[in-house]
Amino acid sequence: MKMIQKSSYGLSFFGSNITVEPISKRVKVYQLPQELELEDFMIRLERLANETECDKLIFYVLPDQREIMHSYHAEYEGMIQGFFNGETAYIYAIFLTSKEDRIEFSEEENQVLDIVQQRNKTISAFVLPDGYTMRWAEKKDVFEMALLYKTVFKSYPTPMNDPEFIKEMMEDHVYFSLIEKEGSVVSACSADILPEYQAAELSDCATYPEHRGKQLLSYQVFQLIPKVQQMGINVLFSYSRAISMGMNLVNAKHGFHYGGKMIRNSNISGNFENMNIWYKILNRSQHQGKGRIINDI
Repeated sequence: MKMIQKSSYGLSFFGSNITVEPISKRVKVYQLPQELELEDFMIRLERLANETECDKLIFYVLPDQREIMHSYHAEYEGMIQGFFNGETAYIYAIFLTSKEDRIEFSEEENQVLDIVQQRNKTISAFVLPDGYTMRWAEKKDVFEMALLYKTVFKSYPTPMNDPEFIKEMMEDHVYFSLIEKEGSVVSACSADILPEYQAAELSDCATYPEHRGKQLLSYQVFQLIPKVQQMGINVLFSYSRAISMGMNLVNAKHGFHYGGKMIRNSNISGNFENMNIWYKILNRSQHQGKGRIINDI
């Protein structure tokens, strides 16, 4: 994994919550300011992006804010139902580079979604192969975990090759699961809780190559879903590499819905890649509206 010093950080900007992620050259906006401040906000936001060498602005907006995004010629990328405490988040992007710098849809990515659709069958139970065990990660595991991520990924949106960074994540609403074989960590994934929105991101999924094809990640997701559900989380969502069959298929097996595609979104495995959006509603009583299901891919 490429050793990257800078990580993401949050800012309060015009009273709005934004996240700057220099590794993937993106700025995320989760809350728009008051209408009177909007023009200044957008100007300063673009200036901030240029200062931090970010070239993509991402906006998560409520349904009644979509027209605002259209007025700024933002490109619609997808949606996550239930993201905002039960309300749908619509995801828009403004790119600060020319369109030639990004590939929006490739044949390989389309084939992944076609195969996922053909194999679409929600599975209600998963069993670990003999010799494998799962447990929740502890701080003493961070060195083994960092080695796993460093080995699996050439680059990654966050510095998961740093044990101290993983420890900080554990202290900040991120819950990791681990699979061990003969006492060694061979697979891991996480649920990153966003308590202010009652949402959680399924992320940081990695398995050593020699242990793949055994549904180790599927088993961990199967265990993470009830864990976050018990915390009162409304929706579990995931961004999966559009060219990779593995996690897209895992999401579909667990009843996740396809929400769209984020273009040139993540610096992962040595390249900037498109990411498919997936989400699973956990608390139906809080869910509002209807969205696309996997059969609509």
